Amino acid sequence: MREAKRSIVARAGTFLRFLRQQRGNSSGIAADLTAPDPTAPFRLDGSEADWTGSGHYVQPGDRFRVVATGHQWLAKPLGLVIEPRSTVYMRIGTSPIRKLIANDATYEAWAAGELSFLTKGLSEFADERGTLLPGKRPRQGPGIGLRVAATPKVPSDTGQPQGWRYLWRIGDGRIYTGDPDEIAVSTHGDVGILQRDVDLPLTNRTELSWDWLIEQLPSDLPEDLAFTHDYLSIAVEFDNGRDLTYMWSAGLPEGHVFRCPLGWWCDRETHWTLRSGPAGLGEWHSESRNISADYAQALGQPLPARVVRVWLIANSVFQRGYGAAKFARISVG
Repeated sequence: MREAKRSIVARAGTFLRFLRQQRGNSSGIAADLTAPDPTAPFRLDGSEADWTGSGHYVQPGDRFRVVATGHQWLAKPLGLVIEPRSTVYMRIGTSPIRKLIANDATYEAWAAGELSFLTKGLSEFADERGTLLPGKRPRQGPGIGLRVAATPKVPSDTGQPQGWRYLWRIGDGRIYTGDPDEIAVSTHGDVGILQRDVDLPLTNRTELSWDWLIEQLPSDLPEDLAFTHDYLSIAVEFDNGRDLTYMWSAGLPEGHVFRCPLGWWCDRETHWTLRSGPAGLGEWHSESRNISADYAQALGQPLPARVVRVWLIANSVFQRGYGAAKFARISVG
């Protein structure tokens, strides 16, 4: 198996570079944030063990506006912070959850009941109804103020390409735009996974092909540490719940394969460094990968039976860098 970790010395060096970078950027990051509205009806700081009711009740089709202000510090000296659009989820009654599209957006009710809220932070959901997996939920100030009001306005649009949807676990956003033939990606301080169902048998001839133009990587550091794990990639998901994602790395060597460094994801996601460094950025590149051969090298046997989805991944929530790319002519078969 090719799945591996870099040496302790190399990883420690990356972490020291990360510390220096974030200490230098922390004041600028803080200046870019909003304070929680002191008049907001309620505030969440990440320590809540359950959903918080808003007192706002809706029926299917009702329109409502959510305005979220403030932020939650993961580590203020290092500029590690989460904005509302990346952490606030909502549900109606016990309906399936949804994440805020933006810090200020309008929605149409998808169920009947009371609208309630929860900030995910570094926690993880057990199901689509918002049950949290066990784990500590420390307070992360100053918190996020939330205000809900009925509105006649048209619901906000994510702009995602037709036939694609955001993974519910990461939630909606405004990262992906365009059409299925050419999808544009723009990320800054947020995260999103766009998915398209495929359902194909995995054979020794099954290939994933695509063109990509990476304009800017969201990280200047190797992405195999939890807090440097900002990246752009394309992935395939299998019927065994695993996924293999091909990324353009800022500093990991080409061909380097590693498990996702984030909790929960580490048991499900494997990264393959297909390209690395600044050479070729800003230019279109065509790729084609034999999926079964790559799976066998990265994860070993047995092979899964089917490919069930194609993903696009964009993350910049940790270092709050900018990432921009385009993906075109995506095909699997």
